[in-house]
Amino acid sequence: MDKSGADAFVFAKANGILGKSFVKNRAPLLFEAKSLTELWTLIFKTQPPAVPEVMLAQEIENRAFEKFIKAYTQFISCYDKPDPVLTDQLFIYEAENLKEIGAALCSGESKLPSVVNLGENSVLHYDQWPDIAAITKGTVFSWYDHVPGIHEQQSLEFKIDLQVCRHLWQSIYHEKGEAHAMLEKLYKREFIIQNIVWSLRMRLYYNMKKEDIIPLLIHITDCPNMQDPVAAPAIKLLDWPLDEYERWENWKYASLLNPREDGQVWQIDPVWIERKNKVAVNKMAEVLFHQFPSDSCFLIGWYKIKDFELSCIRTAVESLRFNVSAQDAMDAVGIASQGGLNG
Repeated sequence: MDKSGADAFVFAKANGILGKSFVKNRAPLLFEAKSLTELWTLIFKTQPPAVPEVMLAQEIENRAFEKFIKAYTQFISCYDKPDPVLTDQLFIYEAENLKEIGAALCSGESKLPSVVNLGENSVLHYDQWPDIAAITKGTVFSWYDHVPGIHEQQSLEFKIDLQVCRHLWQSIYHEKGEAHAMLEKLYKREFIIQNIVWSLRMRLYYNMKKEDIIPLLIHITDCPNMQDPVAAPAIKLLDWPLDEYERWENWKYASLLNPREDGQVWQIDPVWIERKNKVAVNKMAEVLFHQFPSDSCFLIGWYKIKDFELSCIRTAVESLRFNVSAQDAMDAVGIASQGGLNG
């Protein structure tokens, strides 16, 4: 199918799926379910399998994710020559598959672990299990050619993450146009906040020092420094006090901060920042999808919206498993009780 025809067809199908998805005003419906069986029926419109509650919880998450990936890969297949940014988005899951394979081999497992099925979009040679060099041969991960030792595994996983971010960055910045400019803004924000949240966690939970944190930040240039577009914003904050709201209130992303309450000691909350940013990215994705139906970038908007829906589904599942109130669960993902999203 030629690009203009594929764009029109895919946009119509994708828009139809969103109309039935648990996004925007339909998102709170997820948190009205009183049990996991009720949640299953709400999402999938079928009777749930007769399995224990713990397994049903996992089944809900797995099936929702599988439907999401299947729809996205089917949309890509509608294009004779899909925009590279569409296929490169799946690079994230190929990387996660490689991490799972490396971990399984490191621990001496005999069977190929469960991996995300990307169909014809896969580049790894899963049929070569357990030969890790053969699995990655001829791919961008060919450097990963040996079973990692237990002390090497973490560094290799970081190298994979770094490669994925750089790959996506290059994919996006090679294109022109208003839609791609918005996509650049979206991804840049994601990478920056990912670094900031990660650095805050290392400071708060592990009491790590600035010089130890900087090498662990995602970076686009040769090393993380003040010239790097995604590492610099996090490096700048490494000297800021974590318990002085006044120092942070004029920060570029101050809207993501956990609120300060009178009479209580304030400390920055990286989990709060991460959740608020997901809401902000989702709003950017909605604009990308609805404003650019003639540019295949709209499909990345759809992808991000559906990814946010998955977060809501997972939160709804966990709230039922651990008896968390619907209101607290909705607050956790930024959903207002009357529908829509909190800013």
